[in-house]
This record gives sequence, structure tokens and C-alpha cells, in this order.
Amino acid sequence: MTLGAHTFELSIQGGLMSTISNPSLLVKCPHCSGTFTPEDAIGHDIRIQLEKEFEQKLHSAAKAVEARVVKQESDRYREKFLMLEEDRKIKTQRLQEFERNALALAERERHLKDKEETMEVDMKRRLLEREKLLREQADKFAYEKAALKIREEEQKLKLEREQMEFILKRRVQLEADKARDEERMKQLELQKKLDDQAKLINEMKRKSEQGSMQTQGEVQELAIETYLETTFMRDEIEEISKGKRGGDCIHVVKDHYGNRCGSILYESKRTKHFSNEWIPKIKDDQRLKQADIAVIVTEALPEGMSRFGELDGVWVCSFSEFKALAVLLRQNLARIGEVLAAQENRGDKMQLIYSYVTSNEFKQKLEASFESYHGMQEDLLKEKTMITAQWAKREKRLLKAMENLVSLYGDVRGIAGGAVQEIKALEIPDLLLEE
Repeated sequence: MTLGAHTFELSIQGGLMSTISNPSLLVKCPHCSGTFTPEDAIGHDIRIQLEKEFEQKLHSAAKAVEARVVKQESDRYREKFLMLEEDRKIKTQRLQEFERNALALAERERHLKDKEETMEVDMKRRLLEREKLLREQADKFAYEKAALKIREEEQKLKLEREQMEFILKRRVQLEADKARDEERMKQLELQKKLDDQAKLINEMKRKSEQGSMQTQGEVQELAIETYLETTFMRDEIEEISKGKRGGDCIHVVKDHYGNRCGSILYESKRTKHFSNEWIPKIKDDQRLKQADIAVIVTEALPEGMSRFGELDGVWVCSFSEFKALAVLLRQNLARIGEVLAAQENRGDKMQLIYSYVTSNEFKQKLEASFESYHGMQEDLLKEKTMITAQWAKREKRLLKAMENLVSLYGDVRGIAGGAVQEIKALEIPDLLLEE
């Protein structure tokens, strides 16, 4: 006989919840004559179903966040690459224009030099013709007069040539200075743009790393909220908006009639080191939200703690321990709520809740329940080894995304050269790929 048949037999006793919660009550199966507690019959199928749904939703949420982060970063680097490529084309066009101007200037200088040589040849020719003319003249006076005129013309031509040479040299010098100034300004502009691009790439790298850490934290927060919502569908899970005080989410425990039994405040931390400042902060948030229990789900446990436990009135656990602790805390708050409902108007309810959840009895019960859960978790870990092939496929997709990112980074460095600072996080994968 399956546990589903046990569950069906027990479902006809839905109005006897107080009897079901009695751990000493045993139910006998009419088919197999086996005995078991009502909680085992109810919890087994529900736990399997909820764990399966939670794993599927967590996998989908993590996959969606992962794809979104990779796409955003790839789009950012691709856009930056296109900007750099366009800038390179503009600079290449300007360099070609400068070379054309330099060639035109050299051509003008050659033309002026040719003109000067032509004028000098023409002057010599004219002088020779004048000398020949004077030699042909027999009159000495005429010869001297002509010679004087020739000397005057020579002097005039010399002055004109010197003036032309000065003007030519001055014009060439001015154009050369102007070209050097323009080139210097272009080089300074290019250097500034390359420096700005290097700073922008470093800023993009910093924001990418920061966004990655933030995304990891958000994934854990989402996983906590998703598990609570899918596991305790009768309860109320209240998400606390970012930027507001009061933790990450509040789990309001309700009984079968929708009456509030208590509340649990959850705070998600996914950092490499545990900070003792989190404890007074979440206690302040607990008072602000009037929660009965405060829980910190952290990747790094406090120094001296190897597993979940209570620290100064606050429960601290890892994400792998969070599921069991959430179930145990919820069950205890529900039982306390039932007791308080039976003893309504017989004292201060809040004081009774606080006294119980801070007592050694409560702590011991949680630890005992967790030991049982820990055994089941080990069995679950053995089953997880069967899905390593899926993890390998996911790892290949991540490596492919990293290769695309490294390729984009290499293209940018190939364009900008040494002006782009090295990003060690993107250099290491290249070495691995070469090996």
C-alpha cells in the first residue's frame, strides 16, 4: 500500500487536526497492517511534490537571471566595440586627409622652387642677351649706360628673388606650423578619447562585477520567497521592497481557519564573510515589523558555527539548511498559535510566544527535528549525483558565454591597443583556452 492511500484514509479525518498533531497517535493501515503517524502520511507526498516544484522553479529562475545577465553584458560590450570601430574609422579618415594635405603642401613647395629656378634661368638668359647686345654696340657710352642699366636690373631682380624666397619660406613655415599644431591637437584628442575609453571599460568591468554579486544575492532572495510561497501556500509571504527597512521578506503563519499564528522575518546574505553587525540590524527590523522570529540565511556562517543555530536571539542558517528550518519554525509557530487560541484571554500572547521561542526546549526540538531532516538531505544529495550531466551542459553554456565575452574584449584591445587596461578576469580564460 502506498503513502497516497494512507493520505486518502487520513483525509476523512480533516477536522481532527489536534489529534493528528499528537506524535503519540499511530494509525494502522487496513491493507498492509503497518503503523505510522498521521504527520508522516501527510508530509511525505507533499514534501516530495513541493521539493520537485521548488527545484523546477528555482532552476527556471536561475536560468532566466543567468541568461539576462549574460545578454546584458554581451550587448554592452558589443555596443562599445561598435563605438570604438566607428571612432577608428573617423581617425583613419582624418589621418588620410592629413597625408593628402601634406602631399599638397610638398607639391606647392616644389612648384615654387621650379618657378624660382625658371626665373633664375630666364634672368641669366636675359643678361646674356643684354651683354651680347652691348658687345655689338661700338659706342662706349652706350655700352656703359647699358651696363649700368643691366646692373640696376640685376639688383632689382636680386631683391625680388630675395623677397620671393622670404615670402615662400615664411609661407611654408606657417603652413608647417599649422599642420603640426593641428596634428598635435588631433593626437591630444585621440589620447583623451583612448583614456576615456579605458576608464569606461574599467567602469563597465566594475559595474559588471558588482552587478554579478547583486544578481547572486537577488537569486537567493527569489529562491527563499519562491520556496516559502510554494511550500506554505496557506500562509502569507510578504516581499519587502528594496531600499526599505525591514529585511527581505516576512512569512506570516496562519492556521486552517486563516487566523494569524505569528510571523518570521527573513534576511538573505550572500557574501564571503559574516558580519556581526547584521544581528542588531535584523533585530531592529524585527521590532519594526513586529515579527516573532528573525532568521538570517547566509552563505558564510559566523565564526565558531559549523551549522545552523541561534545567535543572540536570531536564527542563523545556510541556504541548504533554510528549507528544514523554515518548516520547523512554521510548525512550532502553528502549534503555539493553536495553544494560544485555546487559551485566549488567559494572559499576554506575545509574551508566551517570545518565552517559548527563546527557551532551550524550543531550541532542542528544532535541533532534533533538523537531525532528522539532515538525514533526508543526505539521501537527496545522493540522488543529485544522478543529474551531473545536466550540470555539465549548463557549465558548457556558461563557458561559451565567457568565450564570447573574452572575444569581444580581445577585439576592443586589438583596436585600442595598450590604451585599454588589462582586465585580469578576462585574461585568465584566454590562457585556459590556449592550453
